[in-house]
Amino acid sequence: MSATLKDRAIDSMIWVTIDKTGGYSLLFISNLVLARLLMPEDFGCIAMLHVFIAIADIIVHGGFGTALIQKKNPTHIDYASVFFINLLVSIFLYGLLFVLAPAISRFYAMPLLTKVLRVQAIVLIVNSFTVVQLSILKKNLKFKALAVRNLSSSFIGLITGILCAFSGLGVWSLVINTLVTQVCGVLLLWKVSNWRPIWVFSFTSIKELFGFGGFMMFSSIIGSIYNELQSLLVGKFYTAADLGYVNQAKKLEGIPSGVLSSVVTQVSFPIFSKLQDDKTVLKCGLKKNIKSIQYINLPMMLLMMVIAKPLVELLYGERWMECVPYFQILCVSRLLGVIVPLNMSIISAKGKGKLYFVTQLIKCGFSILIIVLSVRHGIYALMMALTLIPFFEFIVCSTVNQKLLHYGPFQQLRDIFPTFSIALLLALLSFGLKFVISWHPYIVMVIQSIVFITLYVAITKMLKFEGFDVYYEVLKRKLKR
Repeated sequence: MSATLKDRAIDSMIWVTIDKTGGYSLLFISNLVLARLLMPEDFGCIAMLHVFIAIADIIVHGGFGTALIQKKNPTHIDYASVFFINLLVSIFLYGLLFVLAPAISRFYAMPLLTKVLRVQAIVLIVNSFTVVQLSILKKNLKFKALAVRNLSSSFIGLITGILCAFSGLGVWSLVINTLVTQVCGVLLLWKVSNWRPIWVFSFTSIKELFGFGGFMMFSSIIGSIYNELQSLLVGKFYTAADLGYVNQAKKLEGIPSGVLSSVVTQVSFPIFSKLQDDKTVLKCGLKKNIKSIQYINLPMMLLMMVIAKPLVELLYGERWMECVPYFQILCVSRLLGVIVPLNMSIISAKGKGKLYFVTQLIKCGFSILIIVLSVRHGIYALMMALTLIPFFEFIVCSTVNQKLLHYGPFQQLRDIFPTFSIALLLALLSFGLKFVISWHPYIVMVIQSIVFITLYVAITKMLKFEGFDVYYEVLKRKLKR
């Protein structure tokens, strides 16, 4: 990797970190406030509909955004053709969901969902105006402009949603939050991007891009079905309140792990795509990314399991305490789950669309089967199944990279084992502190966190862990500028 590209990659990771950390922080603040103003049933209502919106949104994109990034030299005709096909498909799918809304509400036995879905689905048309600009900015590593756009639109949506909740709009405050955020995002994106569509359309371009993008689209649909099937089944077999608890647990766990996963995968994919023909560099890049992301992810997930109870009570209030065990289970699932997207990004960066689809089909097909079999045995059986699934997914996608880069599951586990060992020992030590210190649970939580983090940084620095060196070098490089 050239020095210029390396510097751009570091800058990109910093801005994506700012973007994702800020975005998840705003989401966290929004959830924190709205969780005290709204009921679990309100969040459950939105979660029930998310699967339909998510799948439709993937079809709108058609995998073309990924294809534009992966293609080495896309043309103006390629960009314009993708823009118009996305717009037409979004209008069609909105109409389809508008017609199906009553049937979906009958499925859940909640009449209100008809109106909610018909309004919420407008985001499909809104988001169709973002695909090309996002692809261009990501391909050129313009993550600073994306960060400013994302944080600004999220802040406006947050304020609007909170004001609506204070006004007593209930579930509609969540709908309005989403719509305002997305509309502002489109307006700001068109302001920071110079690209504008030209009046041209090429079926040849669409066919060429769909050769790779189509596999990516079907892969994303499978992944979305798997991700949202949990909400769909919980909403069907249990109560809206149960779904609200699970959804809030996912949001809390997803803040740190989501930031890490997004930072690495968003930056690594366009860079890996530029280096797709150099197997040695790709292997080194994947290895360093896995070590660096797990240097933060593993201790963070283990620490959050230790302090889960006081953390949830402090942030959400006593009414949300039922989501504590769900939160802890999800933290376990993220120990390896966070590097699954990173492994998958190697496959897509090399243009292996068909292989990516087959890999996604295998790992998600098995996962869906496990979810369906476990859901009738109670919600805890379902949550425990979710803990095992990411470990299977890791084995599948890392085995593929054994063939592509000679860097498979055993090598990857060997590389992160020292980090896991230190983090686990410190988690056990921190857990034991609550039996020694008989102070207020919030104070104990702070002490546990300080002891854990201080010892972890000191030990990994002393042992010269590569993960520590990566972040230390990034910090030094930025301070010298």
